[in-house]
Amino acid sequence: MAALRDELGRRVPEDISVMGFDDIPAALDVTPTLTTVRLPLEEMGERAMRLLLEDPDRPPRTVRVKAEVVSRGSTAPPP
Repeated sequence: MAALRDELGRRVPEDISVMGFDDIPAALDVTPTLTTVRLPLEEMGERAMRLLLEDPDRPPRTVRVKAEVVSRGSTAPPP
């Protein structure tokens, strides 16, 4: 967001929306606060371990998890 502001002269979220990923604690420490995608990391780790332990010889597979969008100050409708 600093590069958008300082180098390109863009305002967040008035000119452009910015969104992060993983809901890191720093998302609340920036101005404006960062909209982010939150994943259930603990649940994902548990599921991965369970899949591995249940059948270690099974080929890799995809398991979907539910993500949550946490709306904060860095996103807005388009101008």
